[in-house]
Amino acid sequence: ETVGVIMLKFSKVRYLFTFAGFLGFFTIYTIRVNINVAIVAMVNSTVYVHSNTTSGDECKVPTDDLPINSSNHDQIKDGEFYWSPSLQATILGSFYYGYCVSQIPGGRLAEMYSGKWVFGIGTFITALLTLLTPMAARYSVDVLIAIRVLEGLAQGVTMPAMHSMLGRWLPDSEKAFLSTIIYCGIHIGTVVTLFVSGLLCDSEFLEGWPSAFYVSGILGCVWFLLWSLFVTDSPHTHPFITKTELQFITSDQKIKSNVKLPSIPWRKILTSLPFWALVIAQVGGDWSFYTVLNDLPTYFSTILHFPIKQNGFLSSYPHLIQPAVGILVGFTSDTLLRKKIVSTNFVRKFCTAACGFGQALAFIGVCFAGCDFTLNVVFFTCAIVIGGFYYSGYNLTHLDLSPEYAGTLMGVTNTLSNIPGFLAPFVVGALTEHQQTLHQWKIIFGIVIVVLIVSTLFYIIFSSAEKQDWITQEEQKSILDFAQEPSAQNSSNESNEEKISVHM
Repeated sequence: ETVGVIMLKFSKVRYLFTFAGFLGFFTIYTIRVNINVAIVAMVNSTVYVHSNTTSGDECKVPTDDLPINSSNHDQIKDGEFYWSPSLQATILGSFYYGYCVSQIPGGRLAEMYSGKWVFGIGTFITALLTLLTPMAARYSVDVLIAIRVLEGLAQGVTMPAMHSMLGRWLPDSEKAFLSTIIYCGIHIGTVVTLFVSGLLCDSEFLEGWPSAFYVSGILGCVWFLLWSLFVTDSPHTHPFITKTELQFITSDQKIKSNVKLPSIPWRKILTSLPFWALVIAQVGGDWSFYTVLNDLPTYFSTILHFPIKQNGFLSSYPHLIQPAVGILVGFTSDTLLRKKIVSTNFVRKFCTAACGFGQALAFIGVCFAGCDFTLNVVFFTCAIVIGGFYYSGYNLTHLDLSPEYAGTLMGVTNTLSNIPGFLAPFVVGALTEHQQTLHQWKIIFGIVIVVLIVSTLFYIIFSSAEKQDWITQEEQKSILDFAQEPSAQNSSNESNEEKISVHM
């Protein structure tokens, strides 16, 4: 009876997988972005702001015009580290040196062995390393940078591994909606971390800023235990899935599960124009994303002079709204596709255009907002929120082009698109090293605008949602023949389902 009750409770096991994936990305981004707010409290910024020939005093300290009111507009406490803006940019960007290196290996390991363990172990190692961050920072900035590089190396395997699992777990008719929920963990994790990190850094709990790393590290360790217990690599191997749900998932997919794939057709992939349209769109989107993620707290602090509590809140709350937009767009997209009102190609291009052009318009608004605190918050909010369209846009193109190699495709595109992860902070650091002024930040936002417009146009013109003929007819026939062979694993699952049904 116990087994029967458990199976009944999780009769839709794909939703359990979706929730576990959501929590996974929530944890991953909690670990990744805690330093973006913590660094404001770690650094003695007064030394560098006031020693510059051009300071960041163009905008007055905000009063009651702030979108959220505070009874005391306390200044940020001076931190214990004397790091220049360029060194801070190096610290923030160092994560992405390691992150770019492990993307493609992560995708291949997930496809060849186990997406579950690649995703889980990568997150667990990152959690352990973030627990060491406060000690590393106080020992040496070089050690801190090394820790961040290693964190990126461990975490780089996670997104390709998840994309590989999506092709096996999600039916096509629910792909946009459920994948959006999973990847919404990125922004929910970001919003919670930026806000909570601001509170922790301003508190005396565990000495203030170190607590931001301890809390996120412990969270990552707890999540890994739950992931290990409740998730499997594919629906075929999950102990609680019903035969009905398994048939529903596998009959509504382009991918053939439990089959041997031929070697990756690198030449066809690297000479495919739709593939490069995907790469360019992802690079453009990530340049915008990482500029906001890494440097918005610094802009709010040095230019608009928001206190750290308000800084954490204002930097984070738009990320809470974006998932709601993404889920609504994903549900609408799946509904329109099921009813055959629009094509997959139209959905991908429309959502990508809405995201890219919408964000560009919002950054144009920021450039004209000047020192107006309310307008800055409104336009930054719009830039982040409208990003919810990307979940149903180019983010699913990997699965459209080739679900069999979706993990590797994500590895390649994420490797290239995460170059902005360290390049964007470097550009920001170079432009603001001795000039923390509105003019310099307008140049930074202008670069984002140009990148967004160019990359979005390229995707609209050259992308495709059609499955590519990267596997030859002979290889395709071999795969189909192998898929028709009886599987001992499937037979075992069916036997288990029958036993469970008897107990019920």
